[in-house]
Amino acid sequence: MERGEAKHIAVDEAETELGRTFPRHELVPLLRELSRIHNWRPAWALLRQWMIIAAAVAFAVYFPSFWAWLGAAVVIATRQHALLILMHEASHRHLFTSRPWSELVSDILCAFPMNITTLGYKHEHLAHHRHTNTPNDPYWVIARNDPATWQFPKSWPGTVRVLVGDCIALHIPRHLAVVWPWTYPARLLGKALPRLSAAEHVRYWGYVAVAATALTLASGWIHYFVLWLLPSLTIMMALFRIRALAEHPYTRAGADELLETRRVDGPLWQKFLFAPLNINYHLEHHLFPSVPYYNLPRLGAELQHRGVYRTGKNYFFRYLGTRDSAMAFLMSRDGGDGRTQRSES
Repeated sequence: MERGEAKHIAVDEAETELGRTFPRHELVPLLRELSRIHNWRPAWALLRQWMIIAAAVAFAVYFPSFWAWLGAAVVIATRQHALLILMHEASHRHLFTSRPWSELVSDILCAFPMNITTLGYKHEHLAHHRHTNTPNDPYWVIARNDPATWQFPKSWPGTVRVLVGDCIALHIPRHLAVVWPWTYPARLLGKALPRLSAAEHVRYWGYVAVAATALTLASGWIHYFVLWLLPSLTIMMALFRIRALAEHPYTRAGADELLETRRVDGPLWQKFLFAPLNINYHLEHHLFPSVPYYNLPRLGAELQHRGVYRTGKNYFFRYLGTRDSAMAFLMSRDGGDGRTQRSES
């Protein structure tokens, strides 16, 4: 524990409207400990993602073949996903102990590279936490309005068709509609909240100027479009969709909040692809959103001890697989709604 951080506990607005069934008060002492922020953890995570991205770009440059570029694009897409998770941490005020510094770093190193803004994302995301799986949840509304790609169960061919459509750019208009409220232009035009601050204007245009200059001087525009922009709208969205579908049933909220989201485990390669930085502990995150990502495994161990998880309802052993996986469940006749699963194990 670092000096100056031991007494800092993140406060999360999203917790104010939670508390339907789970006895949170029983975990208050543990939560005070787990909600402490350690600045070095996200700093190292940010450095690690950008180092992997740089290595992937270098690999594609020095081995200029189709397969090298495709492999680099896949790796970069997984790290773009990780950058979004770190931006998600900033939206809950526990990227760094300093809120202004947290928002600045999140914008420059996570959000702006993905062509969105931290506070634009935060505005919708906290509404998702307050109103999970209800008509006031913006993510639930998106899923209900796009049954072709978000409503399950689907057959194997139907599921493959959706994911392949992501990877070959067929669903880019759908993806852009989802992220539009998070973008600088949407907020600038008054189409999304919150209103842009002077500080956001300065850092956004400063980022654009520096990034455009660097790409021009390095003759890197082709690399940017092929290895960054295109993967962010295709491969990364397919990975994101698998995770999002595994996390939430996207059906109307029921009486038991423990069934409104899920935890998914899996081998390291699946976590690298679909669930960077412990985002697979999603049930834990929704119950206690003040806990930073690096403490979610400890929280998960406590919830497991308390018998919170129900296999096949709010817990799955892996993302992909023929048995006991989230995707196999989503392609079963009960898929998409953990409340109607036939049996528990």
